[in-house]
Amino acid sequence: MNTLQAANFLNVSRPFVIKEIEAGRLPCRKVGSHRRIALDDIVAYAKQMREGQKAALERMAENERELGLE
Repeated sequence: MNTLQAANFLNVSRPFVIKEIEAGRLPCRKVGSHRRIALDDIVAYAKQMREGQKAALERMAENERELGLE
């Protein structure tokens, strides 16, 4: 999958995908000057993203309870 296809799959921008690749959070391989990302890697990254989002929402809910904003 190329970076545009990966961005569409993850529902993010192409520059975001490139930043994640350059940061080492999303593995890829180079074919000439083009980046290619394996579907398995994209699916694993998406799962990790969802888990991080879920944890952040849980922290926000906990903060809300602590502040009595329920």
